[in-house]
Amino acid sequence: MVVRTQTKEAAAAQRLLADAQKAVAQAAAAKQQVRAAKTALKLARKLSKVTKKAAKQARKKADAAAAALKVHEQKQAAAAAKAAEASKLAQSTKPSPAKKAIAPGRAAQAAAAPPKRRRAGQPKSAPASPPEDEEVRSAAEVARSVIERLERTPPKLPPTPTPTPTPTPTATVDVVPGASTP
Repeated sequence: MVVRTQTKEAAAAQRLLADAQKAVAQAAAAKQQVRAAKTALKLARKLSKVTKKAAKQARKKADAAAAALKVHEQKQAAAAAKAAEASKLAQSTKPSPAKKAIAPGRAAQAAAAPPKRRRAGQPKSAPASPPEDEEVRSAAEVARSVIERLERTPPKLPPTPTPTPTPTPTATVDVVPGASTP
């Protein structure tokens, strides 16, 4: 019976050893899965950070565009109001032949007095006309030609010759064995 118990113990030991090896392999696999999950999480965090940054930049650009549009609309509204005011002013300064209001006192005198003429400013000189030989180019054409010129590769120049060093004459001294040097 002793032999059977030894074989049973050996078989149990082998089973335990195999189970231990399986557990070690499973632990290593779990460790690898954890590492892979950590790497994936790290990449996801990085991607999230980059997307947040891009969203923030897009929001800034949108806000800047909205602000620029608002300023543009305000300028247009101001220009339209100014033009409307100027047209009203121009219409009010013209004498209306249909309206003849008689106001008492000074108002009647002011209404009866001819409107004061404004002094004309210095006469403006006529704009310089381009010479007949040259054709006038639009700003777009000028800009296009400048861009084309800048995009062209510069001409290749021949390489500059490097000066070759000239040998400097050195004094040669003949050394005679046994002679003393001065």
